[in-house]
Amino acid sequence: MESMFFIVLACGVTLILILLSLLKKYNDLRDTLATLETENNSMEMKKDAYEAEIGSLSERIAEYTKEYMLLERSLAESRQAENERVLEKERCKYMSFVEYLLSKGHIDNEDVAKAEAYKKRNISSMGVAEVLVLFNRISGESMKQYREEFRTATGQ
Repeated sequence: MESMFFIVLACGVTLILILLSLLKKYNDLRDTLATLETENNSMEMKKDAYEAEIGSLSERIAEYTKEYMLLERSLAESRQAENERVLEKERCKYMSFVEYLLSKGHIDNEDVAKAEAYKKRNISSMGVAEVLVLFNRISGESMKQYREEFRTATGQ
């Protein structure tokens, strides 16, 4: 019987040692799980921060894209305006001063006809522009300004 007692005691001690070993592994696993959960929470927070940063960067990209498009549009308009100026200058190269005044709307065909009729009647050597100043259709100061604009526009 005594041997039975020692066998049961040995089994009990073995069982306790096994249980303690399992308890230690359980505690180790629990600690590992807690560490992993902490790391997971940390990574979730970093992920949320990165997603917020991505959102912010996306907004900035949209703003920059809008600014870029506005600059592109402005550049295109500037180029178009420059092309129109070049075309106007090229067109004006072959214009007379009277044609220039007509094209700018400073005078009309009726004014030109009256001035030419006056020149024929009076056998005048004055140009149409001078006759228009004589008739007070255009002031002398305005005529000087228009001649300067004409020289600038035509390069003459």
